[in-house]
Amino acid sequence: MSVQIRVTLTDEIDKLLDKVAKKLGKKKSVLIRELMEQKLYDLKLIQNSLEDLKL
Repeated sequence: MSVQIRVTLTDEIDKLLDKVAKKLGKKKSVLIRELMEQKLYDLKLIQNSLEDLKL
């Protein structure tokens, strides 16, 4: 199941994400999702959740 969220950005960040997304050949929404997932991984939130599932 997917969930949609709304993110409010400053104009500068929006323009930066546009440039990076174009350079990488990705949609801005995909880039933002990947960045958020990476940050969750960096903060060890994903690893901690997976550890909690182990028996």
